[in-house]
Amino acid sequence: MESQQRDYWNPWLETLDPARLKQIELKNFRKYVAYAMEHSGLYRQKLAGINPEDIKTMEDVRKLPLTDKEDLRLAQLGEKRSIYGDVLGVDPSEVSDFHQTSGTTGRPVYVPESYESWQWRVEVWSHILWMAGFRETDRVFVPFGYNVYVAFWEGHYAAEKVGCEVVPGGALDTKGRISKMIETRSTALMNTPTYGLHMAEVAGDMGIDPGAIGIRKMLCAGEPLADATRRLLERTWEAEVYDHIGGTEPCAWAAMCKDRNGMHIMEPFFLVEVLDVNDLSTEVGPGELGTVVVTPLGRRSFPLVRFNTKDLARKPMESGCSCGRTSVKIARIEGRTDHLLKIRGVLFTPVAVEECLRDEFPAVAEFEIAVRRTGIMDEVALKVETCEDMGSGACAELRGRIFERLKHRTNLTFGIEVVRPGELPRYQLKASRFKDLREEQK
Repeated sequence: MESQQRDYWNPWLETLDPARLKQIELKNFRKYVAYAMEHSGLYRQKLAGINPEDIKTMEDVRKLPLTDKEDLRLAQLGEKRSIYGDVLGVDPSEVSDFHQTSGTTGRPVYVPESYESWQWRVEVWSHILWMAGFRETDRVFVPFGYNVYVAFWEGHYAAEKVGCEVVPGGALDTKGRISKMIETRSTALMNTPTYGLHMAEVAGDMGIDPGAIGIRKMLCAGEPLADATRRLLERTWEAEVYDHIGGTEPCAWAAMCKDRNGMHIMEPFFLVEVLDVNDLSTEVGPGELGTVVVTPLGRRSFPLVRFNTKDLARKPMESGCSCGRTSVKIARIEGRTDHLLKIRGVLFTPVAVEECLRDEFPAVAEFEIAVRRTGIMDEVALKVETCEDMGSGACAELRGRIFERLKHRTNLTFGIEVVRPGELPRYQLKASRFKDLREEQK
């Protein structure tokens, strides 16, 4: 039993029969819908006429309307009893934590957490960290000031819960953070993929091999982690690198185990659907790409029923996992529906470019993609920054190879510009490498 306990944060729950997991989720979904209708002004209106007791199958679940971010924004507009508006599911006096979304797609959504709801989020993250091998012997460095954004607060509190020592590095610059990791002999990192690469780049400039710092495990957050980028981080840091997926509104709903092949949905904490991108009403089959819809089943302070995350995921072809966990897996996150574009009749997501560049072109340090309209045609422009200065001949050769590989992988023609080291921006939190400029051109 002791050996099994070391493998799982909650051995009983994580190895439960899949059919039993689904039963628990549907039962808790019915209760959650009833709670939301009683306590949330948003869902009293949105779910009017629904009888929760009639929800017995996944087909019944899909009869309920989706919730998107704009619903939440509108529910917080105007003069309300609190700043959280009609999304609040508890008395305002119960709220103990304030968080908000980043606001990159519009007005930020304020997210209230009661003590009970916050502990639920931390428990989910404890599962995630334990799956990634975080243990009591680890000293975890978090190279961010957390501010009002939720992910690294969750990670911090969960790391404490599983017994880790946490070193917050928010007040330092990147060089200071690298020095502090070495000074404290940190063994684990929580960061965005982009900042993990940037820290490695700065360490190299300081004459320090990132792989010699002593980081042996890294959990990434904040943006999609392409497989090629994960492998690059692993080679650079000589560490095991894990991904997870979540958001301020729905919480962290899937994560990697030691197998590092796809991500386990955090069952039965969440009811997760992967729906057809076009109709958002039918579940996709194995291997197919779909839009992820998430219901977190344990948060009273911020009820959220069938939230359209706009994340794109591909269902795995097979069930089961070598780690022994019985929860459903998704293959990976392949971007967002916001970034799924049809360009000259071809479906395109920027993740395809990242996969290609990180996998096949080690000379590329950074990149930036922009879609523009020339006349009636959409054009894709790609800037690539090299790790070292190159002569004109080497740049032309690199540009030609990237052009051919992207043409092969995406069936699109790219306009490619090679720029010198340091010319493209660096990011600490969410990267902004993709820009759709067509609306600005209208």
